[in-house]
Parts: sequence; C-alpha cells; structure tokens
Amino acid sequence: MTSSVTEHSPRPTAEPGTRARILLYAITAFLSAFLLFQVQPLIGKAILPWFGGGSAVWTTTMLFFQVALLAGYAYAHFVSNRLSLRRQGYLHIALLMAAIFALPIIPNAMWKPEGGDDPTLLVLLVLALTVGAPYTLLSATAPLVQRWFTHDLPGVSPYRLYSLSNMGSLLALLTYPILFERFIGLNVQAWLWSASYVAFVACCGFLAWRVARRARPDEPADDAPADEGGTATATAGNVALWLALPACASVVLLATTNQLTQDVASIPLLWVMPLALYLLTFIVCFGNDRAYRPMRDVPLLVVALAAGAWVLGAVTTVLLWQIALYGFALYVACFTLHGELVRLRPVARHLTAFYLMVSVGGAIGGILVALVAPRVFNGYWEYHVALVATAVLVAIARARAVAGSAEAREPQTRTLLLGGGAAAIIGVVALSAFLLNDARGTNREALHQTRNFYGTVRVFDFGTGNNLQRVMVHGRILHGFQYLTPEKKADHTGYYGPKSGLGVAMQYHPSRGKQPLHVGVLGLGAGMIGSYAERGDTFTIYEINDTVTAFAEDTFSYLKDARARGAKMETLLGDGRLVLDRQAQSGAKQQFDILVLDAFSSDSVPVHLLTREAFDLYWQHLKPDGILAVNISNRHVDLGPVMRGVGTLNGHEVRAVAGDPDPVAGILPSVWVLISSNKAFLDAPQVTSVITPWPGEALAPMIWTDDYSTIYDLLHLY
Repeated sequence: MTSSVTEHSPRPTAEPGTRARILLYAITAFLSAFLLFQVQPLIGKAILPWFGGGSAVWTTTMLFFQVALLAGYAYAHFVSNRLSLRRQGYLHIALLMAAIFALPIIPNAMWKPEGGDDPTLLVLLVLALTVGAPYTLLSATAPLVQRWFTHDLPGVSPYRLYSLSNMGSLLALLTYPILFERFIGLNVQAWLWSASYVAFVACCGFLAWRVARRARPDEPADDAPADEGGTATATAGNVALWLALPACASVVLLATTNQLTQDVASIPLLWVMPLALYLLTFIVCFGNDRAYRPMRDVPLLVVALAAGAWVLGAVTTVLLWQIALYGFALYVACFTLHGELVRLRPVARHLTAFYLMVSVGGAIGGILVALVAPRVFNGYWEYHVALVATAVLVAIARARAVAGSAEAREPQTRTLLLGGGAAAIIGVVALSAFLLNDARGTNREALHQTRNFYGTVRVFDFGTGNNLQRVMVHGRILHGFQYLTPEKKADHTGYYGPKSGLGVAMQYHPSRGKQPLHVGVLGLGAGMIGSYAERGDTFTIYEINDTVTAFAEDTFSYLKDARARGAKMETLLGDGRLVLDRQAQSGAKQQFDILVLDAFSSDSVPVHLLTREAFDLYWQHLKPDGILAVNISNRHVDLGPVMRGVGTLNGHEVRAVAGDPDPVAGILPSVWVLISSNKAFLDAPQVTSVITPWPGEALAPMIWTDDYSTIYDLLHLY
C-alpha cells in the first residue's frame, strides 16, 4: 500500500502552471489506484469458468496480485534509491510503453486447462501473461509519483495524492459489482480498462518525461518528506512485526473470502466485500495515526474473534447474518493488526523499506492460504489459524509497546500488566481450544478427508442399524450417501428420489424399456445416479475433482454395482463444459438421451455451466428428443429465473419438479428443472403429476451469457 502523510505542508506561492501540474498528478494517482483494484474482480471473473468456478480461483488470483504488488513496490524502492531522477523517468517511460503491448487484458483461450490436475500454476501463468506487466507498473505508481511530486512541487504536501489513491481504490471496488458487472459485459469491461490504462500511460509518461527533462543528469531523488513517518527503529523485533502483522491480515482476508465463497458462489460481490473492508482498515489506520486506540479496539477484537469462531460452526441458512458476522470479524481483526502496524512505523529514512516489508508480508499471507494451506491441511482450517494468530500477534505487539513505555516501570502498572498478560494468555488458549476442538471433531468422525484446489471432500458413516449410511460431504453440503445394509444400498435416495426430476427423467424417458439409454452427468458426487443404470446403459460422467472420483469408486458401491448389472460407467476427468466443448470440436458429439447437471461445489453456483453458450453446447450433445435435467437445489440462490430464461431458447419447454422429502426413505427436498422438446415425455401422466409451480416465479426470466451474468437479484439474504 502507499505511504501516508499525516500533516500538510504550508501552501506554496502559486507559480505559473502549478494548478495544472497538481491536477495532472492527481489524475495519474487516481487512475492508477482505480485501475489497480478494478482489474482484480474483472480478470478473476474472466478466468473463473476455466478452472471450475470455485473459491480457490479467486484465492490464487489474489496471491498473484499480492506478489505483483510486491514486485511493483520492490521496483519503486530500487529505482528510488539507486537511480537518478533522470534515469528513473526514462526507465519508467520505456516500461510503460512496453506494457501497452499486453493489452487488451483478455485471457487467451489457448491456456484453458486440459484435465482435472491442480491448476494453481496455470492460473498464475495466465494472470502473469494477461495483466502482469500493466499491474506491476500500476503498483509502482503511488510511491514513484509521490516522490516525483515532492521534487516537482517542493513545499506542496503529497498527502492529497494519497487521499485520491484511496478514493480511487475504494471507488473501483464498490462500483464493480454495483455498476460495471451488472450493466457491462466482460469484453467491453476489458476494453474499457485497457483504454483507461492507455490514458494512464499518457499521464504518467508525461510526468516521468517532465521529471527526467528537468533533473540534472546525476540528481538523486529527494528523501521522504520530514513530516512523514513515525518514530520506531528498524530493530529485529520491529522488522519481524512489519512482516507478521500484514501477513496475518492477508490470511484473515483470504480465509474469510474462502469461507464466504465456498458455500454461496465465487462471484465478485463476495470477493469485493472482504477486500473493500480490508482496504478500508488500511486507509483509516494509515491515514490517521490516532484512529487506532488500543484501550477501545483490543476489547472489541475479543468480541470480533468470538463472533468469527461462532459463525464458523453455526448452523444457519441466513446469508445476510453470515456476511455480517464474517465481515465484522474481518474488519476488526484487520483494523487492529494494521493499527499495531502503524504504531511501529519507522522514521522517514526507513519508510520505503517499511512499505516493502508490508507488501512482502501481504504476499506471504497469500502464499500461506493459496499454496501452503491446501497442501498441508485436509480442511479449511486457515480461518481457525487466522483467528488465533491475530490474537497472538496483537498480544505480542501490545506487550512490547507497553513494556517499552515509561509507565511500565511503575509497580502498580507492572501489576496491571501481569494481570492483563495472564488474561490475554487465557483468552488465546480458550480460543485455540475451541477452534482446535471444532477442527478435530470434524476430522475425528471422518473415514476419509482430503483437500485440494477444488475444495474439501469428507466421507464418514452416520446413523445406526438398518439406517447406517456412508456420507460424502463437499464443503458443507451433502454430495451423496448410501445405505450400507444390502437391502437398501441400491435405493433411489437423496436428491435422486423416484419422484424427483431426475427420477422421472430416468424412469419415464420414452426410450426406457425399448433400448439402452446414453446418459451424460456433470458432477459425480458419491455416484448415486448409478442406482438408475440398467443393463446396456452407458453413463458418461464428467468430474473435475479426482478426489471425488476416487472416493466414489473406492468407498461407495453405486458405480461398481451398476457395472455388475451390465451398465457401462465411464468417468472423464476435467471441467464438464470444457471436456464437452473439446468433444464437440473433435466431432465426438455424444448423442445423450439425458444430460444431468449436478456440478455444484458445496452450495456455490457454477455460473459458467448455466449460460446460453453452455446450453447451446449441451444441445449439441443431446438427441433431438433428449432431456436436460438440472439440479438447482440451493439454500442461498434461486436459479429458477435463469432456467426459465435460458432453458426456453430454441423452442424447448421448461418444467420445475420440487420433490418432497421422505426421511424414512432417505429422500431429501430437491428442486430439479427438466428442459426438453420431447412432448411424449413432458405430457406423460407420470411426469405431469410431479410438476410443481415455479419457486420465485415473480422474478422475470433472465439469460446469462459467458460475457454477462449477475446473481445478485437471485440471492436469498434473509
């Protein structure tokens, strides 16, 4: 982040052109900050469909931007301290011009993944090739331009540039989901951003040229303003906290985002909200040294950490409360961490190193969540760790601050400090024990639990006697189960009951009983759909997560039992839409009788599977009288309007089937959508008898496309 100046210098005597120069600096600072934060949700949404649409795509995207921010700050630190002003200017002009060749920021489709392997490195590569150069130079703008400002306009405080940068950053984050995403398609957004970047290059390039032209050949950059900075020194303890505090804040940000997006949808709204709160804490703390008050804010942190721990394990379907509590915990935790960081801000000569350490800390936090956590933890435990680490670091920072004060030498103060320290230790131990018990309780009941890029999958046994079940859970949502008693293990249960939309499609397709069915399935789960497979049937199942495939084959018997009955059960690894697209391009159109969409990861909505282009692809693989069955059961999102919009294209008819639960038979409530032009099927009495009114029919039908989709009107917040 950019450095702040907390005092204004005296207003200088007006010179010819001063206002115009100040305006040009202001435009450059605002544009750079706006573009810096607007590109993050834009490019994240653009590549999301390529990599399964899950929350890990955004986490990896954030890691890239944190590392690119670090690269920009390192570049600014290097040129500011090693190069003369003239060389700084000419070098920056050359790099700005070179970065234009990366435009427009539209990812090249040649980088779409081929299979279901961990795509983390590919995500980073795509981002580096698409936005790496422009983003890094945008990151370097704030510190460089503020240095140039103090040289070009001595006596004028650069604080106004800092304020404009903050305004541009927040405005970019807030307007993206509210305006840009809702009313402008992705391609137009990318071109608008690219055009704005060219305007930024013109402004920044002119400033760099002006600095280079006016400076003497070997004139060094001015030192940081005397009124900028704090009083701390660069001791080993302080430097360690310069790294640890922002790293912890970064972990809190990304872990909170993971918690929100894995169960709702990986959408810009739920990316931007945590990021905006995080940025706001940075702005408030660094904009005013007295904004953070330990006596007031540390007790509030205790409440926030308790709220975060509670909502983590709370069984609630009220989305608004989840967002509010996670947001409250995030804001207070990051505000406290950044507040302690500001109190450790060094004297002016160490400021560039300080801000470089802060950006290194942010990148470390991103690495821990995006790269380390999925390979070390078998569940989403980084949020647990983030809460405990926040408590520990704030306690350490407070102890060091108080121990170094003059009051600490007073006997009464020492007694209070000992009492406060004991209370802090007890609080940290209690929080750690609560969160450890939550994590261990989940692991203890699991037969198998694995985490990878696509989420956490857990298998455990539940129930007793004749009702003993083997259950698969992905995130927090049931993804299938099977009764373990021989007489019940082949039952049609869960979301696949006999009177569910899937059940009637499988049982009453006009070809059933006359010839074998060819069925396509996007999303394997526990393989429950295999209970409908009969001799001669062919089931082609598309599954992006190899862990799910392994568990379905090894711990459940649906697939093995179907093969024993004479059905062919084939599983293809990869995102279902991408694999279907490759098959269509190679001429291998599948000619399905039924195509089933049930590829939700937890409750997160796979938007890229529900667009017009996706449905056009599905119909290429379906027979003319084929049936498309879509499971839209969801706690937080009503997808009925999307189905009534995109499903009726090309003359197809759409029906809703809301299945009633039957706990005795193991049938869960479900909402399926059946889409077809097969009148013999749609008018069959067995089908018409289960057709139900549309949930949320008051909402107008909508059509999502790859270029445009918005989920906000469909959210159940209450």
